[in-house]
Amino acid sequence: MSQSNQNAEAKNQEPLDELALLDSSEYFPIRELSLRTGVNSVTLRAWERRYGLLKPKRTDKGHRLYDQDDVQRVEAILRWIQQGVAVSKVRALLEKGATFDGVVPSNEWLEWQESLVKVARAFQEDKIEQMYQQIFSQYPAEIAIRDWLLPSFEQLGKGAALAFCESVVLSCLIARVSNFKTQQKNAPKVLITGLVSQRSLWCFMAAAILLDKGLSCCVVPNTQHSNDWSSLVEGVQAQSVLVFCENELVNKAEELINQMQQWQLPVAVIGASFWLAAHNSDVTDLGKVKVYSEALEGVIDFMEKISK
Repeated sequence: MSQSNQNAEAKNQEPLDELALLDSSEYFPIRELSLRTGVNSVTLRAWERRYGLLKPKRTDKGHRLYDQDDVQRVEAILRWIQQGVAVSKVRALLEKGATFDGVVPSNEWLEWQESLVKVARAFQEDKIEQMYQQIFSQYPAEIAIRDWLLPSFEQLGKGAALAFCESVVLSCLIARVSNFKTQQKNAPKVLITGLVSQRSLWCFMAAAILLDKGLSCCVVPNTQHSNDWSSLVEGVQAQSVLVFCENELVNKAEELINQMQQWQLPVAVIGASFWLAAHNSDVTDLGKVKVYSEALEGVIDFMEKISK
């Protein structure tokens, strides 16, 4: 390490006077870094402790403090991970100033998918939970769902192993949403809902993705009738709504979209068959209501719109 780098690192580790920072806008705590980057604080701490990817400054009381350079660092980490590079490999790439050209994506995701399929077929609940904790602590929920859960579910196909795996993952995601509630109770609230016949799993996967962006989520996946949605929107004081719709609502697509438009809120409606019905009636994008066929694409596009 060069002398200049040694000096910079030493400066980075020097305790900072907490009182002196109260009037400073240069430094901010980990929750602010999380809000600016969309990476939750658990993952940020994991990147620091396990991989040395972040080196926050510390106050004299030991509190982590970050600045704009750290925001750019996290954004660079995310770009590499989005390219399929394992988080354990990112530090070396950053330090040598590598570019995306010629970088081969890690096969780590394929190995994790294979492992999840194997333990699911063996009905090993504890192994599934351990893998979930490991991966969701290292990666943003969007990436963990896109590169691990969804491909693994597809490989499992239909049957008991898939139902078992989804049930275990659902329990983990419900706990995650519950833990985040106290952290983001004052954030803009998103109502995520669907009918009782819809799978609850996507409601909670969507919540996990939105929570990483600092949004507050109220998940009600088991409403009996679509007529209940208006009462829910008013009752929970939602500021935006994400609805999973499928086959039984196809014949009411245009009517429901017009009803949702009256809420005067950003609304995403997700469901392949519902999208097709809306498309046939030319109402897939009406006012603040937009209908999506593919779930992950819909959740991400919705998140980007309401996070602006």
